[in-house]
Amino acid sequence: MEQIHFIPPHALHSSPDEFITDHTDRDAYYIQCVKTLENMMDLDACIIDYEKRCIIFATKCCTLHLCMGNEQIGMLDFNCLDEFLPSGSLPLASIINTNLYDFFHSLPINRRVHFYFTHDLEIITKNNKKKLINAKGSVLDIMEDGTWRLALCIISHPIHDKPGNAYIKLTDTNTVYEFIPSSGKFVEVKTQKLTPKAISVLKLASNGKKESQIAEILGISLSTVKYHKQKIFAQIGAKNTAEAVQWMNNQKKMDNKSY
Repeated sequence: MEQIHFIPPHALHSSPDEFITDHTDRDAYYIQCVKTLENMMDLDACIIDYEKRCIIFATKCCTLHLCMGNEQIGMLDFNCLDEFLPSGSLPLASIINTNLYDFFHSLPINRRVHFYFTHDLEIITKNNKKKLINAKGSVLDIMEDGTWRLALCIISHPIHDKPGNAYIKLTDTNTVYEFIPSSGKFVEVKTQKLTPKAISVLKLASNGKKESQIAEILGISLSTVKYHKQKIFAQIGAKNTAEAVQWMNNQKKMDNKSY
């Protein structure tokens, strides 16, 4: 999923003096845009207001409804989010969120609109069951001083089976950063483009196909399959098929590609 921007005409100003401090109309515009998308698809999403530190809108399909009643969502303060995360997940979620926020504010103001992130986290439903979700966030609006004001958060099923797996993408350069738990920092990932044939080999390998089966399915020789796999390993820095598949899943997570 690429970053989504909704830019209302009145959000464009010729000078800082014209900057709008009352965001009521702008908020209504963004909410209406998301409602329009919701009418077109089953959209699991919410709009987060970082200035007010609350959620100002959630779609009918939003996963947050599994955690609380409809009337609670509009009054949900950030401090209450801890109630819906398992205690064991709080430290990791907290350090990821802190680093996401710090990374965003380390960027030049003119690049902050290109900030996009994704990570997996666990929530606790009203039935007291744990549910792993993937949250993708995209900047909707920033303040005059560059402070993050509004974000669109889209929720989906995760690729991985554990919390974490946090990535930042700057959509103006397609630069990707991965959160490394051991260092507690986001580190740039050197992305690589694979050929269509290499992607086919890797996709079949990820589905558990043996090299001989891959060769038969793709109509190529066994030696060609081995060649493609070795080239993939060298290109992306993987030691084996499992690491290569993990790399592919990470690419899929960031770019929403159907590898």
